[in-house]
Amino acid sequence: MRMYMITIDSGTTNSRIRLVREKDTKVLDVIKKPVGVRNTAITGNSDSLKTRLSEGLQELIFRNALEKEQIQYIVAAGMITSDLGLYKVDHIEAPSKIEDFARSSEVQRFEWFLDIPCIFIPGMKNRAGAFKGIQADGISQLDVMRGEEVETFGLLKQLGLTGKGSILLPGSHTKFVFVNNGEIESCYTTLGGEAIHSISRGTILSDSLSKNLVASIEPEHLLAGYQSSKKYGLTRALFQVRLLHLYDIMNENQRSNYLVGAVIASDMAEHMIRRLKEQEWVVIGGGNPLRKAFAQVFSYLGFSHVIEAADEQADLSTVIGSRAIGNLVSLTKG
Repeated sequence: MRMYMITIDSGTTNSRIRLVREKDTKVLDVIKKPVGVRNTAITGNSDSLKTRLSEGLQELIFRNALEKEQIQYIVAAGMITSDLGLYKVDHIEAPSKIEDFARSSEVQRFEWFLDIPCIFIPGMKNRAGAFKGIQADGISQLDVMRGEEVETFGLLKQLGLTGKGSILLPGSHTKFVFVNNGEIESCYTTLGGEAIHSISRGTILSDSLSKNLVASIEPEHLLAGYQSSKKYGLTRALFQVRLLHLYDIMNENQRSNYLVGAVIASDMAEHMIRRLKEQEWVVIGGGNPLRKAFAQVFSYLGFSHVIEAADEQADLSTVIGSRAIGNLVSLTKG
């Protein structure tokens, strides 16, 4: 019997369900559902997330003419394992190797996932140490992630990287993952992606931007927003998007680039730039247009050790990382 696996990557706003041929990690089909833990936060329950993921799973199996017995297992990563998701698995503490994530994963069967074994992968939290009080430097050491661990291991496997480096994963959140010889040492997160979404949809700037935000990267205007945010501060740079519209200086896509550049400048604080320059390599993963936007900023800053993941590498990172952990779990937990 041909065997398959299904991966579920559930984030803040979207979830992707992928059918994967287990022997060679070939993605055969993908269903994207516009549902994530934001829905749980808004409604106060996970019913919508559970229903939409269950529908997506059954649709994936049906339209590929499969029986559920042909699915070896499901691997679920991301916010689906948080307290706002479908099954909570506690964070493990950094530093963490891939074996640590496998060891702390939990296997469950649920009727709404057709009783197929589902491997829930934990997230990771930075080691708090002796942190006490409200000092900014202490608070900045705190961080968590869910989902980015599988992307990180997937990119490391594809790129064959060793040594000390950082993987940047822009998305709903901007995530910096610091790695040393395959072990995740720590992470650092901003609300960059959600800020861009909220500002562009929920403020006066929505009238100055295109509905789909950035249609294509325009480096000159992206970097103008970056420079303005660095010089005058983020909120002033954001209001300048409105002024650029009123003065008819840029078109919608150019103003959208300006906005994204301004937010990236806030993500790329001076302490982060210094830290990234100390790394042996920096990989930019995640989706576009943010991946290319960050690549432009790194080029502007004169970084020479940056690797921009190809579309296929970025798309497969979650699948490859999920499969690697799934296989380890199968070996240790049956």
